[in-house]
Amino acid sequence: MARPRTPTKVLELKGSFKKDPQRKRESEPSVSHDFDKSAPDHLNEVETGCWDELVKQIPAGVLSASDLTSLEIAAKLLAEWREDSKGMATARIARLTNEMGKFGLNPSARASLTVEKPKENPFLD
Repeated sequence: MARPRTPTKVLELKGSFKKDPQRKRESEPSVSHDFDKSAPDHLNEVETGCWDELVKQIPAGVLSASDLTSLEIAAKLLAEWREDSKGMATARIARLTNEMGKFGLNPSARASLTVEKPKENPFLD
């Protein structure tokens, strides 16, 4: 099976286009909406707590509006793991770690991200 393409946004965060900016895929769809950090209403209390925790842990600049469903899956799986970590199926734990890796929530995934720090404005002091 072929390896899935790495999204342009992820490649940009890694700094892949600094050397060869012409390699950036211009035809890839982009998300025009910012990410809403508030948890969806249909999540229960434990899942909402996991949502908030994940949103706080994900590095700035990674989330966009199209990540809502993936983050919701991660929050539900994390809530399930918190409620019964010993009884949770191994495949579901693997899915949880996979989803968390997509957001840079493990050491190797985080090391592959290069998020630029916001520029300081000297006139704000």
